[in-house]
Amino acid sequence: MNKFLILIGIGVSIVIIGLVLGTTSDIDTPDQTSQIPPQHLVAIAMSSSRPGCESTGCYLPTQIQIKTHETISWINEDRGFHTVTTGYYDTPDGMIESEQIAPTEQFSFTFAESGEFHYYCRLHPWMEGTIIVS
Repeated sequence: MNKFLILIGIGVSIVIIGLVLGTTSDIDTPDQTSQIPPQHLVAIAMSSSRPGCESTGCYLPTQIQIKTHETISWINEDRGFHTVTTGYYDTPDGMIESEQIAPTEQFSFTFAESGEFHYYCRLHPWMEGTIIVS
């Protein structure tokens, strides 16, 4: 019985030493986040497919500021389909024209030019937002 307890104690000690040594690392890994361009998120708010979100924000944030060559991703948190279309409802400018974005899906766009860009949802024209690219 004593030999059995000693063997269990040795086994547990080996496992603990292995865990401690296995979790430390002297290997330097490069910072890969500096190579990934920044990405900004805009939520398509729940219930934005119904009029009234204009006061609380249909796209959150309603206005976003980024730099050129940065990406914005719109994530549909609503139950309905939506679009991201630059311009105004009667005068879309064709710069961004997403397909319909299904619930839980997303659409991304990288901005190459600076400027102020208004956008809206083709299906729900009361949904509006602004992107300022510097």
